[in-house]
Amino acid sequence: MPTAIEAIVARVPAWAGRSPVVRPLPGHAREQVFAVAVDGEEYVVRRMSDTELLGLRPANAVEATRRAAELGVGPPLAGVVDRHTLITPLLPARPLERDGVAARLESVVRSLRRFHRSGPLATSFSVHRVVEWHARDAGANGASVPAAYERLHQLSRRIEATFARSPMEPVPCHNNLAPANVLFDATRSWLVDFECGGNNDVFFDLANLSSNCRFSDEVDERMLELYFGRASAVAVARLQLMKLMSEFREGMWGIALRAVGLLDSDALDPDEQLRRCERQIARPKVERWLMEAAGD
Repeated sequence: MPTAIEAIVARVPAWAGRSPVVRPLPGHAREQVFAVAVDGEEYVVRRMSDTELLGLRPANAVEATRRAAELGVGPPLAGVVDRHTLITPLLPARPLERDGVAARLESVVRSLRRFHRSGPLATSFSVHRVVEWHARDAGANGASVPAAYERLHQLSRRIEATFARSPMEPVPCHNNLAPANVLFDATRSWLVDFECGGNNDVFFDLANLSSNCRFSDEVDERMLELYFGRASAVAVARLQLMKLMSEFREGMWGIALRAVGLLDSDALDPDEQLRRCERQIARPKVERWLMEAAGD
């Protein structure tokens, strides 16, 4: 009996009558991402979440994937199956460990900046709304929202209001810049898996990359210099505040996934992640960042 992914592969019209061979994609933690070999050519078949409760819309991922391909920062979109499955060529590239990403930071920033400056996407994915969606969806599915949520949500509102005092237009963002979603070949970097793609604050993408790769303060400063030309006090403060939002979003993502029965058994405990984030926001420097981020 074919597996779920083999059944999907069998429905791809271009592969009818051929003998596709499915294998797990090395280095990728998510079970819904596979490599498929067809007559000497290899593709990635990426199965997106089949629920929209998490703020995810398959059409968003399709648009963002196409945009990245047009810009040359992502692989071409080779096909879409049943709205939830994207097919792209398998790139001759691989993810790097966190230190490797920092060593190739100039290439990553170049790819991100090109995507960010390409004009708005059809849908927004504001991190301040996303954490609220996750709390809503958890409650709607019978799960209690951790006590840490309210304090973190209050900070989210303060950050949003602070940024609004010196606003920047939202830009197309990846919104899930884990090391597995940034691939490298000998000369360049590629962005993959745009399931969370949508317009957001530019500092969220930079902060999400930094948070997921555990960049040091020195690497953060270099990233800001590469992106903006300098690491101003305003940029440093906004980056640090959005790193808190990245951790908050990650924790609430886990809460929502658990509520709808999709949290991996080996995933980080989202309650502990929120408690850790709550401890971080108690630091005195958070108030300083809020003052500096306004750019008054």
